Amino acid sequence: MRKTRSLLKKSMVFLCFSVLLMEMTVLKVSANSAQYYWSGTTASGAIVTDDTCPVIVEKEKLTFVLEEFPKYYSQLEEYLDYSGNVTAEYTFCNPADYKVSTTLVFPFGTIPDYGVHYDRKTGEMAVNEDTEKYKITVDGAEVEKTLRHTLSLPGAQFELEKDMALLQDTYLEDSFYSPDLPVTRYTYLAQNVDTETYDAATAAFVVSADPEKTKVLMEDQNGGKKLEDGVRLESWVHEETFTVNVIGEPFSQMPEWKFYEDGACEKEIGGAMTLVSTEAVTLKEFTLSQYDETSGILEHDWYNAVVESMKELEWSSGAIFGGDFQFDVSDRLMRWYEYQITLEPGEKAVNTVTAPIYPSFRTDYEPPIYQYTYLLTPAQSWASFGTLDISIQTPYYMTEDGLGTFEPTSSGYECHLSSLPEEELTFTLSTNTEPSAPAHFNTFPMGTVFVTVLILLTVLILVITAARAKRKKNKERNPL
Repeated sequence: MRKTRSLLKKSMVFLCFSVLLMEMTVLKVSANSAQYYWSGTTASGAIVTDDTCPVIVEKEKLTFVLEEFPKYYSQLEEYLDYSGNVTAEYTFCNPADYKVSTTLVFPFGTIPDYGVHYDRKTGEMAVNEDTEKYKITVDGAEVEKTLRHTLSLPGAQFELEKDMALLQDTYLEDSFYSPDLPVTRYTYLAQNVDTETYDAATAAFVVSADPEKTKVLMEDQNGGKKLEDGVRLESWVHEETFTVNVIGEPFSQMPEWKFYEDGACEKEIGGAMTLVSTEAVTLKEFTLSQYDETSGILEHDWYNAVVESMKELEWSSGAIFGGDFQFDVSDRLMRWYEYQITLEPGEKAVNTVTAPIYPSFRTDYEPPIYQYTYLLTPAQSWASFGTLDISIQTPYYMTEDGLGTFEPTSSGYECHLSSLPEEELTFTLSTNTEPSAPAHFNTFPMGTVFVTVLILLTVLILVITAARAKRKKNKERNPL
């Protein structure tokens, strides 16, 4: 009996130790919560906005000057001192027998997430300053450029047709949205709600509107659900007021607010919602509520970005998901240079555009790796495209070559292409030729942990069962 108990005790100790060891191993990996991946931006070459433009590209030379790697910047001055850039040099030719004037756009991405968006000294937005040190020339003479912006949602990849369609010369107007469209802002205050007992108390109402006439955006929305009779919009109950924006035709009757114990919205509780104020504004006034005239962003670009954001967030029954809506879209903007060139019949011209280039980087590699992306396929918008030469001037090592065509030189790497490739230009740089991959996998996979614990539990059960059977048998043999 003592032997059985000893075996049982050892088995339990072994099981506990094994489970504890697994948890310690998992915790050792997950305890390092520092951010190790930083997203950069995707750049692209010049794009012609006129589908019928006859101008051709005889050749293009891309020159990347990457003398330093970026980092997370806590100071605006450090961010603006970053020198990484790309210069696209185009040799254009007008084969037509008439003069051609056309507008070109050069997209160069969003602000990277390791960049600085605010000047900490003044508290003002610092979005566009990194573009002022770059220029556009035609045959060596600087040409006027306009900085343009379009909506680019987090994680979105550049799409030629979709993103080009967002570039408008004026305020966007479609079948519903227009600058003069009325917006009614209803402000409510929740009262007599027991938030001490129900700290997750939720206020909600159901929207059932004709989306061709009315759209509803509830600010600070934290949840919602599609129902048979519409969409329920939900928000935590708080001491501040609630704002419900009705775009288009206003409510014919006020919404019926209900209060619930929590975000599940299953059990109702007491409470009342009081209408504090009603304000009528235009859609233009509504979208420009946080627009900064000194930001360098065109007013109609900002308006269009906010409207596109609402269109992206539209649900059903006229509801717009307000939880992801932002009046301030400054960190969700794709940046473009816009400029014009004019070519006489048969004339050739060399156009150069220099812009910042921001890689994504991973610090979980040893040493860190820096991943660059430059879109080449948008150049297919030209009537004809000739050769492409790419030069990367850098003291660092290329560890990944997306095109598979780069050759090392005394100043970095270069390649020559007789035509546009089908894939985009991607490459990775590091301070070492073979950076070590992150050691994130020297722990048990969850499946292995589960199976191991299951086996140990099974062994423990068998030991207990055997011990009980033996004890019962001994009792039967020796009842006294």
